[in-house]
Order: sequence, then C-alpha cells, then structure tokens
Amino acid sequence: MARRLPSLNALKAFEAAARHESFTVAAEELFVTHAAISRHIRDLEEWLGTELFLRTGRGVTLTEAGRRFGERLTPLFDAIAEATREAAAVGDARQLRVSIEPAFASRWLVPRLGRFNELHPDIELAIDPNSKLADFRSGEADIGLRYGAGGWDDVEALKLTDTVIFPVASPDLLKDHKTLRPGDLHDFNLLHESRKQWWTDWLAAAGVSGVEDWRGTVFQNHLAIEAAEAGQGFALGDQILCTDSLIEGWLVRPFDLDMRDHGTYWVVRARGSKETPPARAFREWVMAEMADTNRKYAQIKAQRSAPVAGKAPTA
Repeated sequence: MARRLPSLNALKAFEAAARHESFTVAAEELFVTHAAISRHIRDLEEWLGTELFLRTGRGVTLTEAGRRFGERLTPLFDAIAEATREAAAVGDARQLRVSIEPAFASRWLVPRLGRFNELHPDIELAIDPNSKLADFRSGEADIGLRYGAGGWDDVEALKLTDTVIFPVASPDLLKDHKTLRPGDLHDFNLLHESRKQWWTDWLAAAGVSGVEDWRGTVFQNHLAIEAAEAGQGFALGDQILCTDSLIEGWLVRPFDLDMRDHGTYWVVRARGSKETPPARAFREWVMAEMADTNRKYAQIKAQRSAPVAGKAPTA
C-alpha cells in the first residue's frame, strides 16, 4: 500500500528547525534561506492540520506536537543519512566544478542546492562564483551557468530561459503610495546596474517622459536588487533573480509592464566535449528548477491581473 507522506523537503526543514529550535540555524545547515524554511514548515503544518511552532517576536518555540514529532523524525533522518553514506561509498564520489556569476549564485542557485544534493548525494559540487568567464580547456570548470547574449568562443551553450525585466521595490517604500503609475518614479531614487541604459529603455517602453533616468546609485553584480529590498529605491530585476523575493514579500512589482531583456541564461561547457553523467544530472536539474521559477512568476502575474471579486476590471 502506498505511503501517505508529506513533502520530504518540508520534513527536512522541520527536523532541522526542531533540532535547533531556530529557523535561522536550520537554513544555514540546509543551505537554503530563512524564508524557505518558514515556507516549508508552514506547508507541513497545513498538511498535518496542527501547529508545530509558536511564532514569537524573539523567534520560535516548539509546540508539544512539534516536540514529539521532531523527536521521532531525527533518528529516522540519521538512519537515512547513514544508508546514503553507505550506498555512496560503493563508488567514488564524483566532483563537478561549476562556474557561475556571483549574483546568479547567491540569489538563485545557492538557496536551491539542497534539493540537488538530496537527489544526487554522490555528486560533489564545487561552486566557483566568479564574474570572469571560465576557461574550460584549462580545467577551471567542468560546466558553467552564464548570463548574456551568447556567442562565446569555444563553448557549447544551451539556453535555459529568456528573461524579462521590470521595476521592483520594497513594500515599506510604497506603504504610503496606494496607487502608483510609472510617471511617479520621478519621486523615487532609481537604482542602476552597471548599464544605466536599462532604465532609459524601460521608461521609454512605458511611455514615460520627464523622469531623470540617469540619476541614482550604480551597483555591480545585481546589488541594486538588494538595495531595493533595503528600501533605498526602485531597481530593475528579472524574473529569475526576483521571483523568490516577490513570493516572500521582500519586493513588490507595482507595474504590469515587462520588458524583454537582451540577456539570456545559459548552461555552457567546452565546445566538442562529452557531457559527463554528473554534468548531465546538474544540467537537467537546473533546467527543471528554472522552469519552476518561471511557473511561479507566471502565477504572480496572473494573480496581479485577476479582477477583484465584486469589482469590474479597470483599463
């Protein structure tokens, strides 16, 4: 008879949080974000129909049900970990060296790596966050994740996803602005990546004039998005780097206009090289995770465009 079980990721998140009685420490242990731990535990509580933690202003404490559940789960996960180590020890661990742009690594890849490690415990990832293009021929990396127009020399590139860009800001920044139009951006600080032209292009696509599109702080490596999360102004982000923050409520997307970006996310390796089994496993996993991110962003857009009950849609 099939077992009726909740999500394994949710169970892992809860077990770590219960053992440490801390969402923060659990997130560090599992290499995910605090928000991911909170979301998994919330989903598990809904699945079980009972509270596992009490949320307080200073942190979390286990309920009696949560304490009992955690005490049962920990030895089970210890047994799974031991069985996995024994199975992986049958063959040599396989290392895969991955070159990736730092912002892409920190904002998207790293929070998801726990899922890859769970699926492929025998693959040892070596992540190199570096803005410099890796030289695959010299052995700097086995595979790379890149953002750009493509057409790099001596590499085979497989497109992961096209991107759209749109303004984002902290909800705290907009709490006194119930309605906002693109033309109102002249009242806010614009946060730029290294290329200020992006704001010029988006404002033109929105039909906005009169906004000083060249003023504002310039950042590297998508730090403008972090500055937006901190309430310092509006940044332009894409759906890959911003969807998690939109879901968690750290950022909001006040305008409906998406502008097609010139860049694309790619997975690359040396031209003519054979794709190894670890590289194939990583590529297939990245493609699935990227598709999931795009689905979640599409849901965000659909929810925003859905008419409110009892109100007619507005033009």
